[in-house]
Amino acid sequence: MAFVLNGIVRGMRVVGNPAGPDADGKQWEAGEKWRFLSLEMTDPRHGGVYSCQLSDKDPQYSTLVEKDNKLKKDYTGYSAKVTVRSIEASQRDLKDKEGNVIGVVPQARIRVTNLRDLTLPKDDD
Repeated sequence: MAFVLNGIVRGMRVVGNPAGPDADGKQWEAGEKWRFLSLEMTDPRHGGVYSCQLSDKDPQYSTLVEKDNKLKKDYTGYSAKVTVRSIEASQRDLKDKEGNVIGVVPQARIRVTNLRDLTLPKDDD
């Protein structure tokens, strides 16, 4: 079941796998194995911050991100609406500067689609 999240975009960036080998030893270029558009959205009514992910396989991804992984348009500060496809609970490793795991934290992955700009155009005075 999907639902809608309305809020203010506090940040957005492209996130992907680092270049190098995976656990099986296969070599990958940066962003070749997985990538997504990360959106930080704030609920203006209750103040909650939601870390959302729009997959690179989503039809809208190519309208938001260039082939070189730069944003076509940054919606930071805009009022927006997304459709939440799923929420998954998982754990994320915390790593130090050398890449050593120093801890584990719980993380909610909020998978979204259909990002819509709700910002009203400025009136011409």
